[in-house]
Amino acid sequence: MKKVITYGSFDLLHYGHIRLLQRAKALGDHLIVALSTDEFNTVEKGKKS
Repeated sequence: MKKVITYGSFDLLHYGHIRLLQRAKALGDHLIVALSTDEFNTVEKGKKS
């Protein structure tokens, strides 16, 4: 069993995100998707909520 993990903010989920998740799922049997927090996005990436 192969597990694949990806992460992101996926703020305003769009077709590009869906394609990324589909490609990631094709790489293994199980896909784990982690979501970054608002705090991480603000502090580390400089994004505004």
